[in-house]
Parts: sequence; structure tokens; C-alpha cells
Amino acid sequence: MRPRLRNALSALLIALACLLVPFGVLAAWATYGRNVRLPRLRHQLTDPYVPFEVAGFWLPVTALALAAAGIAVAVCRRRAVTATSLGTALGGAFLGLAVALGRHLTLADLHARHRPAAGAIYDTLTATLRTVSWLLVALGLTAAAATWLTARYARRRQASAAPVADPAPRSTRVRA
Repeated sequence: MRPRLRNALSALLIALACLLVPFGVLAAWATYGRNVRLPRLRHQLTDPYVPFEVAGFWLPVTALALAAAGIAVAVCRRRAVTATSLGTALGGAFLGLAVALGRHLTLADLHARHRPAAGAIYDTLTATLRTVSWLLVALGLTAAAATWLTARYARRRQASAAPVADPAPRSTRVRA
């Protein structure tokens, strides 16, 4: 496969993986605490939470598979890992922003007297989501920093291991 095509395919797979991470976390959160076993198939088909249950499992798995495939196809794997980790951190930041924006929009329509109680309930329900968003940001930035540091170390090591040219040989003739 040509390097340009491999780079383009790698970038596409990594971008898809980074986009799916926050959606998978949101879908998993939407079904948090629900009983997975539903008594009847008809109820499964009409239950609005079933797609979230399915997406809550398969979106993160798909994101992980796409990220691994993108890194495996990449010409420069270190850059691919860096891009994946930065994308994961960005996805986690967007997830945290979405939770904060959702809190603001939810509490904006309530009467001032009910806002503290509703805010406490909202914070309780979204505590796991906020924790996961911070975890995604922290892990993504840590992985990006680690790949950056290993790249610097590898460059330094390559430069010091480069062969040194021998000095010009001395002439053995005697000049008169």
C-alpha cells in the first residue's frame, strides 16, 4: 500500500475512533443502572433504551478497534498514537463540555427555588459521566506526552549513535 494512502486511511480510522469514544460513553451512561434482561421481545423492540444499551457497548468497542486499525495501518505509528491520544483527550473535553452545557440548559428553565435540588440531582446523575470525561482527558494527554517524550529520546539516541567520520589519513611521504 502506498504511504499516502496508508496515512489517509490511518487518519480516517483514528478520527472515527476519536469521534466514537464520547458517543459510546454517552450511550453507556444513558442506560446506567437499567436491567439488561427484558421479559419480551416486543418490549425490547418498543423500549427506547434498547438502542442505547446496544450502542453503550458497541460504540466503545468499535472506537477501540478503529483506533487499533488506524495505528496498525499508519506509516508513522508514533504520530498515529499521538493523534489518537490527543483526539481521545479532545473527545473527553467535549464530553465534559456537553455535561456542563446540559446542566446549564436543564436548570435554566426551572424556578429559582427548585434549582438547588435539581442541580444536586443532575450532579448525582452525571457524576460518572464527568469522571469519565476527566479520565479521558487525563489518559489522552498522558499518552500524548509519553509518545512525544519517547520521540525526543529516540531522536537524541539516533543522533548520538550516528557514525563519526574518520579524520583524513596522514600522508606517509616525507617532504624535502
